[in-house]
Amino acid sequence: MKSLHRRIVVGLSATALLAGGGVAAVSANASVINAANKTASPVRLLVGLRAGVAADAEVSTLGRFGLSDASALTKNLLSEIRAKSVEVPADRAAAVTAALKLDPNVSYVQVDPKVKKFDVAPTDPFYTAGRQPELAQLNVPAAWDSVNSAKIRVAVLDTGVNAVGDLAGKVVAGKSFVSGVKSTSDPEGHGTIVSSLIAAKHNSTGIAGVCAQCEILPVKVLGPDGGYDSWVASGIIWAVRNNAKIINMSLGGSEWSAVLRDAVNYANANGVLVVAAAGNDGSSTKSYPAAYADVLAVGATDTRTGGTARTSWSNYGSWVDVAAPGITAGMNHKGQYCWDSSASPCWNDEYWEYEVQGTSFSSPLVAGAAALLASKNPSWKGWSLMRAITNSAIPNGTWNQYGRVDAAAALTMTTDRTKPTATGFSPAANAKVRTGATVTPSGLKDNWSGVGRVDLYVNGAWNNVDYVAPFAPALKVPGKNGKITVQLKVTDKAGNALWLPKRTLVADTKAPSVSITKAPANKKKVKGTVKVYAKASDASGISKVQLLVNGKVVATDTKAAYVLSFKVSSQKKTMKVRVRAYDKAGNSKYTAIRTYYRA
Repeated sequence: MKSLHRRIVVGLSATALLAGGGVAAVSANASVINAANKTASPVRLLVGLRAGVAADAEVSTLGRFGLSDASALTKNLLSEIRAKSVEVPADRAAAVTAALKLDPNVSYVQVDPKVKKFDVAPTDPFYTAGRQPELAQLNVPAAWDSVNSAKIRVAVLDTGVNAVGDLAGKVVAGKSFVSGVKSTSDPEGHGTIVSSLIAAKHNSTGIAGVCAQCEILPVKVLGPDGGYDSWVASGIIWAVRNNAKIINMSLGGSEWSAVLRDAVNYANANGVLVVAAAGNDGSSTKSYPAAYADVLAVGATDTRTGGTARTSWSNYGSWVDVAAPGITAGMNHKGQYCWDSSASPCWNDEYWEYEVQGTSFSSPLVAGAAALLASKNPSWKGWSLMRAITNSAIPNGTWNQYGRVDAAAALTMTTDRTKPTATGFSPAANAKVRTGATVTPSGLKDNWSGVGRVDLYVNGAWNNVDYVAPFAPALKVPGKNGKITVQLKVTDKAGNALWLPKRTLVADTKAPSVSITKAPANKKKVKGTVKVYAKASDASGISKVQLLVNGKVVATDTKAAYVLSFKVSSQKKTMKVRVRAYDKAGNSKYTAIRTYYRA
């Protein structure tokens, strides 16, 4: 591409230069120094919670540092995937990270990666004037004859969307996750162009969108400098909660993160198809979220040469699922219709204005084709939509897995209609269980799409869900004691569901009692072997009693009376000692800490 024309790149590494723009992006792993005052900008951390820890639990380590979730909404949304996002002063980031890694409730800590939009700026042709050849290359006109008018909601996670021109009346109320920005308006144009390719009206004016009956749910996750994975993950979860059927993300970055992967898993488990641009590096480097499993990753073909060959700038590799034209028409945020020509009203050499090129624009074409398929098959889940598109694609080389999308052929595909199977689940009938105890199905099988989620019901009401194998949702029964009825619902990725038989368990949420009956007094100097005598009791029985020194278990006893010991020579000079007891339901209780010093 000529250097005069701005290319906004999707999928570049955070430290790479924006292609054609000459602007260095900031590394997500380094402190950012403000040139004006030389102070380091805060570091944003992602914190994951371990299984069995309440999803909305406060992390005591964060409390000790005076830190909390970035916002109440983000806290609520990320609790769905057991994650938190916190901003930490740069000079304390290392200490906070180290402390969190030692917190028993924390499964991972990482710097929140950043993503950027993928494109090569806008160009809009009109369909009736032959300025949208990309639609014919995807066999979209033939697909229009085979679908009904069912309204499909497509979420566009991007720079925002302006409801102008062909999008007037097509954009529903959305949400911004960009810090300090409440509006979902689009000052840059990227999100509006993407949305116009999906849903521009068929009204004899402007351009023709792939899915004219679709509506756009704008989710603003990108500011002028890109956006964090936590913003994108929150946007995915919010879009799912707000009835999106398909999510398009014409954005990406080279860094993997658990929080974005888990948000994608959340969307998949709720039957939502996620479509993402593969990136414009012209390399096999993976771009995320496109490279996550169960994301429909889209590369770009060259519209100018018939839409079969890969463009020089499209990413490629076996992780790229399908291809679609990457040089398109579009409508920008000012309502201007642009196309691939210097006669386009959006062409402006002086200000580096728009050419609509990039995998950013291949992706919404595919999202629109998926929406047409969903319009014909409203009950289909994301897996069915994705499979129909990939299995009907026209092979076009080894640079992507399935080939160029054929919208009309996708409409002829079938889907999985067979329920999954299972042999049972644990715990056994009448077992004593606590809040946080897992209910695990056994012998899970599915003949085609694979198991997508397992939901847990208690006393006939939904209680919890797990989206990831081995599919063991945790009970949430705080304060309950006595008999409860549990049941599991196993759903495959195509939406077929199996209900397992109900089972009675006994909820026990009362912690046992435990105390130290004999041991050195608090703040004593000790040497040799220290013995600690304890007693513990519980209505359901005691399973074990443990001795902890500086947070680590050094001794365990399963029979009363409980006698535990440790060697002073194996410990640090200062020893924080306490006893923990577990009842047979798994509830635990600690004694107060005693501090000993090596003599």
